[in-house]
Amino acid sequence: MLENQLAGEMKKLKQIIQAQDDFFYSNITLDVNFRIKKLKELKLAIKKYEAELITAFRKDLGKGKFEVISSEIGLVQNELTQHIKHLKRWARPKRAGTPLYAFPSKSFVYKQPLGRILIISPFNYPFMLTIAPLVGALSAGNVAVLKPSEAVTNVTDIIEKIISEVFDREYVSVVKGDALKSQKLLSYQWDKIFFTGSSRVGKIVLQAAATHITPVVLELGGKNPVIVDKDANLKIAARRIIWGKLLNGGQSCVAPDYLFVHESVKNKFLELMVASIKAMYPGSPMENRDFTRIVSSSAVRRVSELLKGSTVYYGGDYDEKTNYFSPTILTDVLPDSPVMRDEIFGPVLPVLSFHCLDEVFSFLRRGEKPLATYYFSESRKKQKEFLKRTASGDAMINDVVIHFTNLSLPFGGVGNSGMGSYHGKRSFDVFSHERSVMKTSSKIDLPLRYPPYKKWVFKVLRLLFK
Repeated sequence: MLENQLAGEMKKLKQIIQAQDDFFYSNITLDVNFRIKKLKELKLAIKKYEAELITAFRKDLGKGKFEVISSEIGLVQNELTQHIKHLKRWARPKRAGTPLYAFPSKSFVYKQPLGRILIISPFNYPFMLTIAPLVGALSAGNVAVLKPSEAVTNVTDIIEKIISEVFDREYVSVVKGDALKSQKLLSYQWDKIFFTGSSRVGKIVLQAAATHITPVVLELGGKNPVIVDKDANLKIAARRIIWGKLLNGGQSCVAPDYLFVHESVKNKFLELMVASIKAMYPGSPMENRDFTRIVSSSAVRRVSELLKGSTVYYGGDYDEKTNYFSPTILTDVLPDSPVMRDEIFGPVLPVLSFHCLDEVFSFLRRGEKPLATYYFSESRKKQKEFLKRTASGDAMINDVVIHFTNLSLPFGGVGNSGMGSYHGKRSFDVFSHERSVMKTSSKIDLPLRYPPYKKWVFKVLRLLFK
C-alpha cells in the first residue's frame, strides 16, 4: 500500500514538472505586462485572505495580529508593490561598454528567466519566506513549485488557497508534505533552488543540487552576536535587543542569539532588559496574546535543554502542552555551554561580559560567520572598528533585525549562514540570467583580425591592448 502511495506521489510530481515545462516554453511569462498582471492579482488575493491568515497564524504559532501584519503580510505586500512599480525598468536590456577593438559592435545585458524554480520554506515565517521569494521568481518570468513547512498546516492551507486562486498549477504549484516529500522534490532537476532553513538541511539541499549542477540560494541561520559597549545608550539598547530577541518567540534567523555586554555596565543592563520585558509583556507573557509560542512541544524540550550549565537570571518557565517558553535571560554562561553551541531559536538570551573589544573579536573569529552581527555604541571610531573586524551576512549598529525589512539592501548570509541574497531588485536579479549580447554591423568589416598579419598590425595591437 505504501509503495503504491509513493509511486502515485512521484507520478503526480512528474506531471507537475512536465506541465510547468510546457507552460514556461509557451513563452507567456516572457511578457512583462503578463507578469505585472499576475503580481497585482496576487497582491489582491493576499488582501482578501488577510483575516484567514491572521487566524491561521494564531492556530499554528500563537502569533498576534500585529506581528502577522508587520513581519509577514506587510513585508510581502511591500515586496509586491516595489516589483509592480519597477519591473518594466528592471527587465529592459541595459547598455554595456564596448572595447575599441570590437568596433563596430554594441553591447547589452539582457535579463532572461531561468525556468523552473523550487522554493522550500521554513515554519518560522511561513508566509513571508514562501511568498517573498516567489515574488522575485515570478517577476523574473519563471514558473515555481512551493514546498512550505509541514509544521504550520493552517498557514500552508491558506497559502495553497491563495496560489490556486491566482495561478494555474502549471504556473505555480504548492506541494504539501514532510521532509520525505522535500527529498523527492530535490531529486528532480531545477533551474534554481531557493531554500530557507537550518545550515544542516542547507548542506543536504546543496548536495542534491550538485547532482544536476543547479544553482542555489541558501538563506540559513547561525548564532547572531550582539555587542553592547559601555558607551551605548543602555536603555534604548535593552529595549531594542529584547524586542528583536522575543519577536516571533525568538524564532527568527536574524534574532540576536547571544549577548556580549561590557563588564562595567553588565548589572545595570541586565536590570534594563528585565524592565523591558515587563514593559512589553505586562503580567504573565503566557497570557499575553502578543507573545508568540514555540512551534512544537519537541522544540520546547530542545530549548529547555539549552538552559543546563548556566544560571537563569530571569524567566526559565515553559509548558510543553501549550508550546510556551517564557522570555529568559541566562548568566554565568561559558563559551562551551550548551546554549552557545547551536542556534537557539527560542526566547532565551545568554549574556556574557567582556573587558575589551579585542576579546569579542577573537571569540567571533573562532566561530562560523553568522547571518547578522549587532553592535551598540555611540563611538564612530569603535563602530568602524566593529565593521572592519567582524564578518557576517549583514550588520546593524545601534539596532537589531530591522535591516531585514529594507528592500534597498540585499539580504543574505555568508559561509555557514548561506549564499546568495534577495529582497527588492535583488530578488528579480537572483532569479534572472544575465545574458551578455553583442550586436555587430555587417556594413563595416575591419581587416585587422584576419590573417595573414602584416608587421604594422602588431603596432596597432600594442595600442589596443595596453
